[in-house]
Amino acid sequence: MLTEESILNLAKAEREYVTEAFRWLHRHPETSHHEQKTNIYLRKELDKLGIFYHAPADNITIAVIKSDNPGSTVGLRCDTDALPVCEETGLSYASENPGVMHACGHDAHMAVGLGSARILQENKSAWCGTVKLIFQPAEEGENGSDQVIETGLVDDVDVFFAIHVWSPYASGMLHVSPVVVSAAVNMFTVRIIGKGGHGAAPEKCADAVAAGACLVTALQSVVSRAVSPMESAVLTVGSFHAGTAGNIIAQDAELKGTIRTLKEETRQKVSAALESYAAHVAQMYGCRAEVNNIRVSDAVKNDERAAQIAEKCAVLLVGEKRVRGQKTMMLGDNFANYGRIAPYCYVQVGIADPKKHTDYAHHNSRFAVDEEVLPLCVAWMTSFAAACGACWKDE
Repeated sequence: MLTEESILNLAKAEREYVTEAFRWLHRHPETSHHEQKTNIYLRKELDKLGIFYHAPADNITIAVIKSDNPGSTVGLRCDTDALPVCEETGLSYASENPGVMHACGHDAHMAVGLGSARILQENKSAWCGTVKLIFQPAEEGENGSDQVIETGLVDDVDVFFAIHVWSPYASGMLHVSPVVVSAAVNMFTVRIIGKGGHGAAPEKCADAVAAGACLVTALQSVVSRAVSPMESAVLTVGSFHAGTAGNIIAQDAELKGTIRTLKEETRQKVSAALESYAAHVAQMYGCRAEVNNIRVSDAVKNDERAAQIAEKCAVLLVGEKRVRGQKTMMLGDNFANYGRIAPYCYVQVGIADPKKHTDYAHHNSRFAVDEEVLPLCVAWMTSFAAACGACWKDE
């Protein structure tokens, strides 16, 4: 059977392949819901390996790798979408799609998935169970995991696992804990509808700009006044668009933002406050408000048993000194939604090396991945799959 030592050696042997895949994917980024060329590439690689896959949409690929031995079904999530960011890394393999960049590490996740697939496919007699490798679209504030779930193709998964390369952590450090890793996410749009007219005759209008500006300011008090200081919450307005000219009072204004919370009760309270504030502020200015508040993902909370298995695998791979815990953050990941099907574990691998300039924040135009960690990610993903395939149903 596969051991952590043999898995690590096999992963190191895949370094060239995984790095080449990573660089190709980095050069050809595609934004959420548009990952068609990305999936064409992934499917060609799976075809080379003789791995069967489902293609329920042109931007969703779910590979199925069956071992020669009975066992559990493990789902490995690899997100595929990039961001609308202009790359400024200066890398030789920089994005060839102007204005779009893999600025969060999803290119690394896909390459790691392919590397793990090669090892599992080529060593079918040395592990147990089935692996479903999920190349998921639209993780960035969108509903990609729900689209995968709706296919019904992962309903039989017993436990899910995802790796995220992480620039706040030192390169080569493995982080896992049975904790709430990240927040629940809502994305909202508020449309304020007023009455346009001449800028010199405001008394005949209902100014959507004025109402929108007041609403942005008012919403800043939701977290500080409507939520207990003992709870964690974020309400951010990140986009405000209105008006066409300086001498025209705008008839419409559109605000877009996000809500992040760790508890469902807090999520509902902040959402209710958003609705109330929008309605009352708009009314004060003679306008009305339409609110579209979408629940994108739940909070990412690692299953205790899955986290223990992941931690054991990590220690066997690199030793206790290179394994650390995770910290709760207000970022989000729709990987959490797979928890509606089965338990899961979401781990992070540090990539920060100031000498290599791989310590820039995620979503920054200079974000870069330390390629040295890719084989280690492959090893951890493969090790978890093999461990859970053999033991998950035993308990």
